This record gives sequence, C-alpha cells and structure tokens, in this order.
Amino acid sequence: EGEAEQALAGIWSEVLGLGAVGRDDNFFELGGDSILSLQVVSRARRAGLVLTPRQLFEHQTVRGLAAVAGREAVAVRDEAIGEAPLLPIQRWFFGAEIPGRQHWNQSVLLAPRERMEAEALRRAIAAVVAHHDALRLRFGQGRDGAWSQAYADPAEQDWLWLRSVADDAAQLAVAEAAQRSLDLAEGPLLRAVLVDRWDGAQRLLLVIHHLVVDGVSWRILLEDLQTAYGQAVAGEAIALPETSASYGAWGKALQAHAESPELQTELPYWRGVLDGPSGFPVARPESANTVGERAEHRQRFDAALTERLVTAGRAWRAGVEDLLLTALARALCRQSGQGSALVALEGHGREELGGLDLSRTVGWFTSLYPVRLTPAEDLEASLKAVKEQLRAVPKRGLGYGVLRYMGSPEAQAALSAGSWPAVTFNYLGRFDGVTAGAFALARESTGRDQSEGSPLGAELVVNGQVAEGVLGLSWLFSAARHDAGTIERLAQAFAAELEALVKLCSAPGAGGLTPSDVPLAGLSQAELDALPVPAAEIEDLYPLSPMQQGMLFHSLQAPELYVTQIRVDVDGLDAGRFARAWEAAVEAHAILRTGFLGQDDRPLQLVRRRVPSPVEQLDWRGKPDLDRALADLAASDRSRGLDLAAPPLLRVLLVRTAEDRHGLILTSHHLLLDGWSTSRLIGEVLTRYHGATPALPAGRYRDYIAWLGRRDQAADERFWRERLSG
Repeated sequence: EGEAEQALAGIWSEVLGLGAVGRDDNFFELGGDSILSLQVVSRARRAGLVLTPRQLFEHQTVRGLAAVAGREAVAVRDEAIGEAPLLPIQRWFFGAEIPGRQHWNQSVLLAPRERMEAEALRRAIAAVVAHHDALRLRFGQGRDGAWSQAYADPAEQDWLWLRSVADDAAQLAVAEAAQRSLDLAEGPLLRAVLVDRWDGAQRLLLVIHHLVVDGVSWRILLEDLQTAYGQAVAGEAIALPETSASYGAWGKALQAHAESPELQTELPYWRGVLDGPSGFPVARPESANTVGERAEHRQRFDAALTERLVTAGRAWRAGVEDLLLTALARALCRQSGQGSALVALEGHGREELGGLDLSRTVGWFTSLYPVRLTPAEDLEASLKAVKEQLRAVPKRGLGYGVLRYMGSPEAQAALSAGSWPAVTFNYLGRFDGVTAGAFALARESTGRDQSEGSPLGAELVVNGQVAEGVLGLSWLFSAARHDAGTIERLAQAFAAELEALVKLCSAPGAGGLTPSDVPLAGLSQAELDALPVPAAEIEDLYPLSPMQQGMLFHSLQAPELYVTQIRVDVDGLDAGRFARAWEAAVEAHAILRTGFLGQDDRPLQLVRRRVPSPVEQLDWRGKPDLDRALADLAASDRSRGLDLAAPPLLRVLLVRTAEDRHGLILTSHHLLLDGWSTSRLIGEVLTRYHGATPALPAGRYRDYIAWLGRRDQAADERFWRERLSG
C-alpha cells in the first residue's frame, strides 16, 4: 500500500534474496540480521526514505516501517582534516601486543565476470578512496607511546598493482607481497592487485588494513567499486551514493557517551558478566598462541540445512545468531563441564547514538564485548535462556568498549581486571548478493592477513557466515597449544546441537515467547508458557493504561457500560469494498486487534496478529416493519456485548434494506476507542473505501503504554496531591 511500502518491499526482497515480500512479513523471521538491516537503511536512503536501524528493530514489518519512514536524520559530516578520536576497537588494537601492526589486514579475492580494464579500475579505486574518508587515515605514535590517527591529504597514491602470474604459487606470492605492502604512517592502507592469470582469467585482490575496515564496510566498498568501475569503463563521470556520518563525528559521539550518566549504569552488568569461569582447556599452555601457529578446521553445512536454519528461529522469534550461540554454548559447556560459557562477541558497532546514521560510513566500528551464556539441560529451555541472555546485553555491546577504553579510570580498571573470554565468536551474516554483478568470490588464497607473530586474540576463534546459500564456519586455534582432534570434536558436537535445534524449531506446533519478546508485559518465562493463546497468534502483550484499568474494572461489573454504538443509513454503498476497507483498517491498527487477559489485579492487553473480519452482512430487502427490526437488531447487538478476550472488540453490521440502501450498525468497546479515535477511524475507512491510501500516524498505542511505564509515578502523585490539596 503506497509508495513507501512498495519501495521497502523491493529493498527487502533485494537484501534478503527473496522473490516477494509481504507487507506483514517480519524482517528478522525472513532471515534478516543486524548487518543486513544496515543495508536496508542505506538503500532506503537512496530511495528517498530516511530510516534508522532502531526503527527497523522496533517496526519489523514493511507496513510498520513505512509508517515511520521519512523523519529527519542527523547528517553530521565533519571535514576530514586533522586528528580523529580513536574508537574503542582501535584502542584495543594498539593496546594489544602485536609485533607487526602494519600487517593486520582484511582481504577479499574476486573473480571478474568480464575482463577488466586497468585504467578504468584505477580511476574507480581512486574515486572510492576519495569518497570514503577513513581510507585516508594515517596512524602515528607519540613520544609517550600513545597512538593517534589523522586524515592525510587526498593525494594520489599507488593503490593498484598490475601483475601477471604463471601458476598458483606465483599468484600466492603476489598476494603475500600485497598483504605486506601497507604502511600505517605513510599509507596506503588499501592495496588492489589486478592479476592476469596463465589460464586467461583475471583476479582482483583487495587488501585493506583492519584499522579502517570491517564487515559492513566491505559491503559498502564492493558495491561502490562496482558502481565506480561501471561508470569509468563507460567513460562517464564517477558519481557514488552519498556517504553517511563521518568517522570523526562518531568518535566524538562516543567520547560524549563515555562521560554520560546513562553509560555508568552499565558497569555493574559488565562486571557481573566477567565474574565467573572463563577457561578453555589448553593442552600445551607454554606454547605460542600466534598466527604463525594457527590451524583451521573448516565446517560447511549443506544448503538445505542452511535454508532451514535461516528461517527456523521464526517460531521462537529468534535469529540465526541465537541458534548458533545456543549450540556453541551447549557444546562448550559439555566440553568444560561448567555451567556457563564466557564468549567474546563481535557486533557491527553501528548503534544509534546522537542520531548519527552510519549505514554508509566506512571504518572499523566493531564492538567487541563479553557475554556469559548459561544453557539449560533441555534443548528448548537452552534456546529460551540463551536468547534472553543475548537480549539482555545493553545496546548490543557498544558500552563495554566505550567504558573499557574511553571511560573513567575507575571503569577502565574495573573491566581490565576481569577475566577475558578464551573463545571469540563472530557471525558475519549473509554475504549472498554482495559480489553479484561484476564479481564473484574466488576460492584461492588471499595470502596471510596478519603477520606470523600476531596473537590469535583468543584460544579459539569461530567465524561464521552464509555465502552462496551455505553456512560455513571457521574454527581457528593454535596447533602448538591445542590438539586438532579436540577442536574437531568440539565442532562436531556443535554441529549435532545445531541440527537438533533446527529440528526442534521446525517441528509442527513448535514455538513460544520469551520475556524479551513482550518486554512491557513483565511476565516470567513460566507465565508466558502458561498463556491461553498460542504464541504464534500473539503480536504483542502489554499493560493497560490507568484509564483502561478503571474501565475494565467497571466493565466486569456491568458489561454493557462501555459498549458504544453508532447507527446510520447509507445510500449507494458498495458493501464488498466497504467491508474490505474495514478489514484493512483492523489489520493496520494493533489496538483494533487487541483483547484483554488476566482480569484480576494484573490485567494485560494482548494484540493478536490476525483477527476475524469485524463485518457481518445481512440482506433484509423486503423484510416487514424494517425500522422496528433495525432498532431491535441494534439493541440486541449492543446487549450481547463484546467478549473482551476475543478481538476484534468491534462489530460492523451491514444490513441491506433496499436495492441501493444499507443500514450500518457500528458497535465497539470504549476500552479501545474514544470519540476522537472513532471519528478518525471512520475517516480512514472512508479514505480506503475510495481507493486512497490513508496517512497513518507513526505512533502506536504500545508507545504510549511504554511512555507511561517510564514515568515517575511517585513524582506524578506528589504533583497532583500538591495541586489538589488547597
């Protein structure tokens, strides 16, 4: 409905790789994740729709998101000159013992689908570097040993190498040389190599120092490189999509956040996470844990299981990462014999702060933070528990790094004293479609991203992503410290747990709610499990407003008290179109799909995903004493009341009384609608009836309930006592 919904549906279809998307499909249940949400925000901007990642998390359907699209965002573009504050992850990097800091990269090897022209590629790369400020950063160390970053002038540099190779060994040698060619102080921090192979094919190697790139950045850069190259090879001027907030602006926002009282409240949470066992069994603890000793166990799951995994969590309103971490936690706890597993997670770090949009900003934004996962013996209970533990992480982990590296001396000391996880997990999301168009991913080696003396960073590093429809995991460890068989058995245990979870979630009738799904309700897991309505039918659950509580109390004593009714005669009505307009209005407004539960001291209002049509049609043409019959029908309809537990709590009776006349009887409950709302609702229905799209309000009734919940009730009570006392 409307241009915004159509545009968003098309964007979701592209990002998720789906043929069609419905207006009420849930983004995350379709396989979306936090990284893909940034792509949605970026593409929406190009389509003229202004969104934030938070809005996508709060409004997870096309219809809901379209209703809030178009608000102004804060577009902060600092001039890229001078120093920029180091971000927490960069401070972690410079605080770690890394002997070869110049050689700590990320890279990708691409297979061009058509032969590339070197000069057009050179122009394209220069345009991309000029467009994204972070690629011009340089790093230096002061006399006090402190590192800093500053923007270099946008001078021309030798970013592109042209090489010809005679075999795989020669190609690998070129890749290794490129990996070693970056310079933190003088630049460049990006190296591109166009390789002409002996078999007539080409390869394009891109190497970027990790200090200025992350997983989200790669998606931006590859998309822009394809755009720029296409324009260059066609002889056109290169014009790339606008970037979002600057790297420097984000650094300043984090500095301000580090000093905020809000962030200080997170410190007890993070100290609690770090308090407890963190070990991972090490066979030879005296041996080196470096890249030079690194071994890798690769794991691939077939396309069928991957497809089921991407959608399996829907029944539990869980994402792919929830299932992966539940399986990992269970496998780790079985191996260690401990009740919990301390794991370091990598998030994209582009959280909403100060209204800054980072959806098209290149840089290293990663949030590295610890989580303590405590699975249960039972598989289903484990999924519920781990999902809740992950939802409890404040701001998806952003605050840990800010406190640890930018916070007060006391906060930094408290967090540095805690034990750090021995296992790191990083799910990169879906990479399908990122290299569609001009490139495909090549399978040959990109060379070593890090120097041999670099620390691995953890005893075990597990990286996962979905590429070409297949989930792949990489288990990295030091062969000097661990037996390969131990890691392989852990990976096998993980696979068994994951397959069992997918089977559990895919079973008929599977599913349920956890407290984070309906946070305003304040119910425990046991109370949610005991709800009389199937979880699949529940959209939301939250308390009543004070006015609703009073109405509900009186309604239970006198059911007809708050039942309202409107009766009119209408000429020339298309009854079918009128019914569809009402059904669309009910579908659009959660309050019209709301019923009430727990009619005691703690009532709740429950929003159902779908409800029956509120419209009933009768044909009374030729009925004798029509006026009296209609009056009796209206009285009867009002006296039968409305079942508060069975929405919709409104009925629309359409009685055809003549060839071109209908009697309309609208019966509704005041718990849902006041007079102003009823007038607005009827106006919206008439707009829909005439084929137009109504301008729906962005707010939701649950937002009002949430606002009430944040009020200081004691202060409100004092205020009114003072006003009424005299």
